[in-house]
Amino acid sequence: MALAAMGCGSEDLQLPDVLDVKATRLADGRVSLDVAVACWRFQGQQPADEDCGLPEDQPLCVDAGWYLATDAAFSTPLFSPRACEPVGTSIRRAMTVVSPGVVPAEHDWRILVQVDPRTTRFIIASP
Repeated sequence: MALAAMGCGSEDLQLPDVLDVKATRLADGRVSLDVAVACWRFQGQQPADEDCGLPEDQPLCVDAGWYLATDAAFSTPLFSPRACEPVGTSIRRAMTVVSPGVVPAEHDWRILVQVDPRTTRFIIASP
């Protein structure tokens, strides 16, 4: 019963997920992330409904965190910005998250990007 309540029952679990992330260093030293988001059905591993079954006015948010490479537990982010948009009628979209300040280029930073903690977490190197 508990597994069914968590989405592990016979019904497919639909959740927004990150498909791809591209990082670009801006002229002012901040870093911009272009994040491709879609909805996936996690038991069947196939594309789900375009709106992921979420209400149109519910926010769809992308979270990003910049961490030193030595922070293996991802516990202390330098920045942790969030970008949100209304779900609307389709989850599939490109979203942009920008660091609120300069990301030092001389450090070995990693960026953790996610839409939902139950789905894929992208980890990429900061440019």
